[in-house]
Amino acid sequence: MPELLCVATPEFELSIWSNDIAKRHKTYTETLNKRGGSEALLDGNAVLEHRRPFIYFSPPLQIQYLKFEQITIEKNQNDEASEIELSSPLFFENVQYQFEWVFVEKVHSAQMIHKNQLLNDGFRFIEAHRAMPARITGTINTGNSIGWMRLPIEYRIDGQVFRHELSFEVLPTKMDLHADLPAMYQVIDQVFPLWRFSLVEKTEQNAVKSEHRGHFPLMWLANFAQLRERFEQGLKVVTQAPHSRLQIQHSFIKADRLKGRITHRTGLKIKEDGLNGCFDKRYKIETKKLSVDTPENRFIKSVVTTCKKRLILFEKALRASNQIWDKQRLSDAFLDELHEWQRPLQKVLAQNFFNDVGSYTGLSKESLVLQQKTGYSTVYRVWQDLKFYLDKLGSVSNISMKSVAEIYEIWCFLTLKNILRDELGFEEISAAKNKLVLNEFFEYQLKDGFVGAFEFKRTDGVKARLAHEPKFTKNGREIRSYLVSQEPDIVLEIELSNGKRFIWLFDAKYRIKTEQDRFGFDNVNNKDYVPDDAINQMHRYRDALIRVTTETEFASNRHSKSRPVFGAFALYPGYFDQEHTRNPYQDAIDEIGIGAFALLPNVQNYDQNGHYWLLQYLTAQIGTVHHGRNTLDENLFIQEPARIAYQGMQQVLHTDLIMTVSLGEEIGREQAYFDAFNNDKAQWFHLSEDTLNSKYGIHISKEIRYLAVAMPSIENPGTKQIEKIWPVKNVRLIPRNKITKAQAGKYSDSTQIYYLFELGHPLLLLKKISHVPHLPIRNSMKLTTMESLTNANQFADLKSVYKNVLN
Repeated sequence: MPELLCVATPEFELSIWSNDIAKRHKTYTETLNKRGGSEALLDGNAVLEHRRPFIYFSPPLQIQYLKFEQITIEKNQNDEASEIELSSPLFFENVQYQFEWVFVEKVHSAQMIHKNQLLNDGFRFIEAHRAMPARITGTINTGNSIGWMRLPIEYRIDGQVFRHELSFEVLPTKMDLHADLPAMYQVIDQVFPLWRFSLVEKTEQNAVKSEHRGHFPLMWLANFAQLRERFEQGLKVVTQAPHSRLQIQHSFIKADRLKGRITHRTGLKIKEDGLNGCFDKRYKIETKKLSVDTPENRFIKSVVTTCKKRLILFEKALRASNQIWDKQRLSDAFLDELHEWQRPLQKVLAQNFFNDVGSYTGLSKESLVLQQKTGYSTVYRVWQDLKFYLDKLGSVSNISMKSVAEIYEIWCFLTLKNILRDELGFEEISAAKNKLVLNEFFEYQLKDGFVGAFEFKRTDGVKARLAHEPKFTKNGREIRSYLVSQEPDIVLEIELSNGKRFIWLFDAKYRIKTEQDRFGFDNVNNKDYVPDDAINQMHRYRDALIRVTTETEFASNRHSKSRPVFGAFALYPGYFDQEHTRNPYQDAIDEIGIGAFALLPNVQNYDQNGHYWLLQYLTAQIGTVHHGRNTLDENLFIQEPARIAYQGMQQVLHTDLIMTVSLGEEIGREQAYFDAFNNDKAQWFHLSEDTLNSKYGIHISKEIRYLAVAMPSIENPGTKQIEKIWPVKNVRLIPRNKITKAQAGKYSDSTQIYYLFELGHPLLLLKKISHVPHLPIRNSMKLTTMESLTNANQFADLKSVYKNVLN
């Protein structure tokens, strides 16, 4: 395991190791280079000035020497440094790093005091033994945690406690941290403004500004931690010199106990009462006295009391949640720190002058004391920042975010929502305010499943429902997974006006295929592919989910089963110029309905087509409001993935599909060919392949159950009429020169491909279909159903299906 960095100080020597990060660095470099523009890397080893990585130390260290990339730099022992600028990044996601602090002096104990207990558990202290000095060592797997990682350690020397903190930025390799992630946050914050914040993760990030107001405990705590020292300093000044003002006090005193000067009116009253013999009467006396019971001190007392109560509630709730054995996320050091934050506040409230301060009822007017006086102004500003933290301190406060994999998953979910609303003409009909719930660690979680789904409608009668992580079990009412419960990330359900419903599944994978996990021949060095196991999972989802419907209301134990999933796709952070390149998974998507879509934000200065492939696919499947409602289900059922049946069986939509077509002209054909149709003995009918859409023609030709062949009409010369329908026994695609003279009425040496229909004995219609056009033959062709054929009198009355199939 090569050494990445070594820093020596008079107190300790810090060393950081990892496996070779060259591949990670190369991937990171290529990722930014793909994005192009001013944000790209200059070369494989150097980044632009504003992208140079730093390592920070708190408190500053006296660095004696620094070893980085086989280069040792001697330092002046008297110089203190709070940061080190590196020439290339060292810390990436999903990499395991080993840290070791070797102490120069005799250290009696040392521990990691990060908020995350799991991270602390990865370190252990080794006491000095013989010639080996004391040390603390451990490993950290960055996983999907990106942003600033802060590693605080605490050690004791002769009873004195010392603290040291190491901070560095963990970078993603699949996206641009400083462009893609803020763009994702912006999308998420518009719908779920507080969801992305987490109480304890390995890393922290700057909280982006949000328009949300209100009390969110987790953000309040993060900002209080940031402002605590300034808050306590202001309170210290207040307690040392509390504000007071002259206030008028009224008292009622007998005449013989009066002291000092009294008003002329009071004196006359006393004299008059004395002459009348009233010596027990009390007189109202006004005095002015300095008092600390001012609105400003009442405000300070209220602020301190509120902060203390909130901290107590935090500590009590978090300690209770952390006692559950499978939810022990928080370290004792973090919980003890919460307790210590309460001590200075309790000390302030214990000041004697607060005993004379009453309850705060608000300010009747602006107070110059709170705005300008030393100490008071500090507390006032801190409180305003805490009160409106999301507006005031959005870009300052450091707070843990959920892992980038979770962020990417919810962003993909909301990107699909925005495509439905902004691109496909849907209108949202359910509000999002009830889709978040607060868990025991004061973190917001999205309501999973169809309970928290977004619902949409469109003016053409199409409805949509977008759900996050619905669970399908063997006890499901409609869609079941008979053996193992399935929980795809995103489920899109479309319901047509005729009641038919279709489902597409999406799974967000914050991963890109590497050489280590490849099994095929994908060129992973030049293109971004999704990992193979993600594709395998899509096959699993589609095969596992079964829609179960009851056959009749009298036989509830008899069910009809069908497969509701029309496509299952992985979403991954691959980068392509999607408008000018082809999706590497497009062939599989077209053939079997399984594949993947690269999905990244549309970031300014980058190509604005991060969801172009996904949009094109959904448009083709669901259409827009202008496509019309009558052909949407046919368009879905006619595609290749929907037509894959078990061997020996056939998938059809219309069980009585009929194609009307005019019999060919007599020129060049033998009369026996026409006599066979007139005498109900015809066995063959041929039709050029290009008559049917080449993409779906083979499916439609196999679904056709009857040919309604139009013959010349005696009643309406110049037109033809349909009297009989011919059952289709079989259909083949063969070259025209393979069709015999007996089958076609004449021979042709053309190699053009034709459909050759084998016909059965015809059925006579009760009423003829008149006015069938015959020139050109395309005018006589319609795809219709038996119901429509039996209810029509004229060709124009026939209702068409599969309108887009006939050329």
